[in-house]
Amino acid sequence: MKFKLLAVFTFTALLYSCDDSTTGVGDFVSNLDKIEAFSDTYKITSRTHKLDKVYSRTNKAYLGKYTDPDFGQYSADFITQINCPEKFELPEHLKEITGASLELYYTDFYGDSLATLTVQVDTLNKIIEDSDTGLYYTSYEPKDYYDETKTPLAVKTYAAVDMSVSDSLRNTSDYYPSIKIDLGKAFGERIQNLYTSKPEYFKDAYSFINNVLKGFYVHTTQGDGSVVYIKDIWLRLNLDYYVERESTGEIDSLVQGNTVLAASKEVLMSTRLGYPEEQSDNSKDRLDELVDEKGHTYLKTPAGLCTEVTLPIDEIYNDERHKNDTLNSVTLSIKKYRYAGDENSNTFTMGIPQNVLMVRKSDINTFFEQNKTYDNKTSFLGTYSSNTNSYTFSKLNRLISNIFSEIRSGEEYTEDRDKVLLIPVTTETDAEGNIIGVSHDMEVNAAKLFGGEDGEELNIEIVYTKP
Repeated sequence: MKFKLLAVFTFTALLYSCDDSTTGVGDFVSNLDKIEAFSDTYKITSRTHKLDKVYSRTNKAYLGKYTDPDFGQYSADFITQINCPEKFELPEHLKEITGASLELYYTDFYGDSLATLTVQVDTLNKIIEDSDTGLYYTSYEPKDYYDETKTPLAVKTYAAVDMSVSDSLRNTSDYYPSIKIDLGKAFGERIQNLYTSKPEYFKDAYSFINNVLKGFYVHTTQGDGSVVYIKDIWLRLNLDYYVERESTGEIDSLVQGNTVLAASKEVLMSTRLGYPEEQSDNSKDRLDELVDEKGHTYLKTPAGLCTEVTLPIDEIYNDERHKNDTLNSVTLSIKKYRYAGDENSNTFTMGIPQNVLMVRKSDINTFFEQNKTYDNKTSFLGTYSSNTNSYTFSKLNRLISNIFSEIRSGEEYTEDRDKVLLIPVTTETDAEGNIIGVSHDMEVNAAKLFGGEDGEELNIEIVYTKP
């Protein structure tokens, strides 16, 4: 449908004149005081696309197992290294490392708060090289990094809500829920022996990881019902050490204390998403069934379902009606259904993906591997609006202009040239609120979107201007 925006002409000109990337089908040159604006719509097509793997290098880890009636069963486990700060030192008069624990602090969880699961901790037996980028994908094989035939370092049964903690404490703002796993006295003794005999192993993270502790593989071995979202991972060493009397400098008394080494962004932490072997085929088949549904599309995390959109590039490029017009604005808005699955089938309500990245299909791997952020040229961020119940992407004229340039320069046609993916993401901001990082959303969220090959028609809206 095409119509003239006569009543709102002045508003349109002001709204888009500040976009330094107004892009032309034709040129944008005029000495006139008035510029005529037109709006047109073009049909797009969409379908559900399943990612074979998800780049999972984030500042969080995920642990647990959950069976969902709509999306199947999956598990989340992770590999992490522990950072040793430069010039790390234990107390001068150390008597003994009396014990050690791995502590997993989480901000939230999905599922049954009282479901009982068993977590197992194994030490890695392989040094992870910087070149091993495959480890940052959720499809990595943990058996390549630890010996599953050896006795595990530690095992612990837990629930997402620790009922041994009083309600009065749990409801305070200072309470930070955690899963604390005792690593045993022998683990602490080994750390102490190496610290005493080889202090150079503790001078920095590289030396520590290569000589003392290659890392941990943390995974759920039994139970089903919850997934926790882990923000902080600490290796706590419990210590007995002597202190000196200030007046004489002589050893005065024995003190009990502890010191903490933490996982951090400087070292590796990567989550793996898998399917329990006994449910693997059923769960994967269920995801394939969702991909094959034609009346809508899905966004699902952390399973890796996203929406593929095919833009009508050739139709716009060859439209004789606008041969000499300028693409001033291109906007795509997609509504979502109220429920992602059967509203009566799931006891726990999934979250709604709040931020969705639009990125060219051919760029998905490099975008996340190179830690890029959206640039409003070839990648865009859409935020869910509860007022309109939709995701909106604007300034797509810049993307279309970029593709037009490829066509004009004679670049070889590829089947993905006009395709973009809509991927749920989380964002990282600096102190001033500027987005400085974008990563895959790994929490349990889902949305069912309008569209699909046989679903409700979707359109992009284009505002053209011409003298």
